[in-house]
Amino acid sequence: MKQGVIKKKSKAMRILGGIGLTGMVILAATSPYFGIGLIRGLRKYNKKNKKEEWRKFYASLNYLNKRGYVKFLNKDRNSTKVKITRKGEGVIKDFDIDSLKLKKQKSWDGKWRVIIFDVPVNKNANRKAFTDKIKELGFVMIQKSVWAYPFKCYEELILLRKFYGVERYVAYFEVVNVEDGKDWRGKFNLRLR
Repeated sequence: MKQGVIKKKSKAMRILGGIGLTGMVILAATSPYFGIGLIRGLRKYNKKNKKEEWRKFYASLNYLNKRGYVKFLNKDRNSTKVKITRKGEGVIKDFDIDSLKLKKQKSWDGKWRVIIFDVPVNKNANRKAFTDKIKELGFVMIQKSVWAYPFKCYEELILLRKFYGVERYVAYFEVVNVEDGKDWRGKFNLRLR
C-alpha cells in the first residue's frame, strides 16, 4: 500500500466511511465498538476472533490517525473520541450514496436478502428516499414494506439505513426457503444450481 493511500475495500476505508457518516464517534476502553453502531454493523463478528478483531480495528484506526484522516480527541482510560479530519473527508468524498451499486455474483447462493421496515409517519420523506434507493439498487417489492434481493448486500444496507436515518425501523433477514420461491426467482431471472 502506498504511503497515504487507502484501498477502497479495506477495513480502514470502511471505518473511515463510518466515522465520516457519523461525524465523530466515542470508543469505550472496554469495547472499541461502543457507540459505533454503523461500524459494528460493518464488521463480521466472530467470538473466537474477538481479540483479533479488536486488534485489527485499533490498527486500522491508528493507520488512519498517522496519515491524518482521523484525529483522536481527549483520549483517556475510559473512552476516546475519534473525529474525521478534512483530509479524511476528502478521501471519502467518493463514498457517495448516489453512486452506490450492489454487486451481482456469478452464481446465486440460494439465499434471499429480505428487508422489512415500518417507518413512522413523521419520517415519510426518509422512508420514500430509502425506498427509492433500494428500488434503484435492484431490490424488488414483495409486499408493502417488504423487499428482497438475491445477492450479498448487508454492508451496503447498513450504510443506507444510517444515511437515510431509518436504521431503527429497518430489519434485515437472510432467508433460504420462501413459499413463492419460483415467483421470486422469476423476478430476478435466477435459476437453481
